[in-house]
Amino acid sequence: MQSKKIIISAALLLFLVQLSIPMCYTFAQDDLVIDQKTKERIAEQYGLEEPHPPASEQQQKIFFEADWGFSTPAGAVVQELISFTHNPLIFISQQLIRSLK
Repeated sequence: MQSKKIIISAALLLFLVQLSIPMCYTFAQDDLVIDQKTKERIAEQYGLEEPHPPASEQQQKIFFEADWGFSTPAGAVVQELISFTHNPLIFISQQLIRSLK
């Protein structure tokens, strides 16, 4: 019983840590090899603008309203909730195994 509480607590902690990490945008190369005139000419020719990092509202919108590539029927959601309430340790371990695939 004690080990179940530890494992569930650790899984919830990992889940909360994962949610708290902000989405980041990476840039391929910060120091450009080309000179400023060439950079401005290319930006003007192709209508390019410097990217701006999204606001926190946009990050939440990206996370919560994103198309994740799958949909679950209502019956499957209810079945997963029942299996979670019945035996949370097995449910969490199955979800971890599925996420590794």
